[in-house]
Amino acid sequence: MARTPDTGEDRRAQIIDAAMRVFGQKGFNKATNRDVAREAGITTGLIYYYFANKEALLNAVMEERSPFQITEQVPAEMLEQPPDLFWPMLLQRVLSIVEGEQFLNIIRMVLPEIMHDPETASIALGFFQRLIDFLSHYLEIQIARGTVRSNINPELVTQLLISNMMGLVLRRQIMCDPAARKYTHEEIVQALVSTFLQGIQKL
Repeated sequence: MARTPDTGEDRRAQIIDAAMRVFGQKGFNKATNRDVAREAGITTGLIYYYFANKEALLNAVMEERSPFQITEQVPAEMLEQPPDLFWPMLLQRVLSIVEGEQFLNIIRMVLPEIMHDPETASIALGFFQRLIDFLSHYLEIQIARGTVRSNINPELVTQLLISNMMGLVLRRQIMCDPAARKYTHEEIVQALVSTFLQGIQKL
């Protein structure tokens, strides 16, 4: 059992961490708030003090323990940074979160469930759209500043970058493809950034 939290925020974080473990082990649909409460060492009723239902708990997991949290954490001034500074910083942070064992458990849980459960798919897609909007907004800022070509489609470019990252992570962590796993995060980021920048930077 975890230590007794000092504050309400500590307790909330304890519940989210327990939910990550339980959702990863059982899957979202099979897991119950009672399972989460048992994992956290608390009563089931206490979960409802912090979260309206299991879907709200999954939202909190995605919001606070996934790469999507970056959209809230990046300071506004970072959006003014040129692509050769912004993208390496961002992609390194994303990879460190996505390839952490806790979030990998969530990926393993979400992938099969989004194929059969529209509600789970809707939650996941909502977060992806936020990430797409965030990165598209960054590209629009850079177009206005003249560092990125004006004839690109910011949303499409963002979709392609995210898809490349997702495909590589799935090959590395779900399929355990040795051809993809042999590269370090630094090598991946360098290759992605150099290829990406060649396509969008203003010459």
